[in-house]
Amino acid sequence: MSTIRIAGDAGSALSHFAMYGLAAIGDEAGLGPVTMWWTMDAQPKPMLDLGTAEPIDLARAFYDVIQKLDEDGEWPSLTVEYGAGAKKSPMSPFSPRIKAIDAEKNPDDWPRHQKARHAVLDRLTADGRYLDLALIKALGEAAYWRTENKDPRPDHGASRWEMKTRNRGEEFVQHRFLLMVSELAKWSVEEILEGISGAKVRDTLANNPVDSRTSTGFTPPGAADVALSFAALTGISMFPMAHRVHHINVTPGAYPTRVLHPTAMVLPVPTIPLRRERLSGILLSKQLAFVVEQVGTMFDVRETDVDAAGEIKLEAARKWLTDRGVPGVVRFPIFKGGSASAPERQALAGTVVPHGR
Repeated sequence: MSTIRIAGDAGSALSHFAMYGLAAIGDEAGLGPVTMWWTMDAQPKPMLDLGTAEPIDLARAFYDVIQKLDEDGEWPSLTVEYGAGAKKSPMSPFSPRIKAIDAEKNPDDWPRHQKARHAVLDRLTADGRYLDLALIKALGEAAYWRTENKDPRPDHGASRWEMKTRNRGEEFVQHRFLLMVSELAKWSVEEILEGISGAKVRDTLANNPVDSRTSTGFTPPGAADVALSFAALTGISMFPMAHRVHHINVTPGAYPTRVLHPTAMVLPVPTIPLRRERLSGILLSKQLAFVVEQVGTMFDVRETDVDAAGEIKLEAARKWLTDRGVPGVVRFPIFKGGSASAPERQALAGTVVPHGR
């Protein structure tokens, strides 16, 4: 058995998502079988078991992912022109939150958008690029089907865990994901390993590390290693959404479920090694969703008492999770700042909540 301790602890959403992303990268590369869990320390630490592979093999797999994404014509660098005249602008069709498309003024924009997406999805499917497909699916897409008071609401199709601030017209893929890919393509395998293990923190994207947004909402502003942050963005692939016609989508782990800006993130803390498929089943389970709702209400002024029937369901959900190696969860308050036109979300320090509290 070969293990690697991932940077950070259970109180950092960055560490949770990085663990998910690194497990996915290891699985995609055929390492392992890769399993993940948290230690039983007072501040649980994230661990990966790589089977017969070594930590440097995981770093090489990470490096290979970056080199592939950095090739000319790969999906992170693809843009589509939207709008017309002076308002024409290039955007990534894979960024789930983009400027609302005006189908009346620019009727060709939606067909062009969908054609670009479908062509890439078909190619990725043919090439067996399942991690890329899972990430694109989990990020969501601009919701052409959602309106409120006749106004388009494209953000209703986006993952709540895609938290890139959209100031100055920026969007996630062009102005964060692709920048990370381009930067990490210059890194060595050893530098990547140092970043994901916490041996060193290289925030080479930030002009001012103290005010850095490299973690992309998974921590408050501050220096964050680029490799660890890219792993966390890849970890979004573990959170596929349920799209709904008449409401905003459901993003696993978000509380409340029916708002664009959740007030809390709730994630499981498995203390036994779990394969990615098993943890995925837990993340998408109704039992975890029930616990998310209960834990999410902590410190919420809207909190109400759970009735007797609800208590029975809650205890059953906790037992179901405990039986699968998840004796508790972590609740992350989510801070919302910025402006009305460019709000910014940040997951603050999390609190471990054992079942029964």
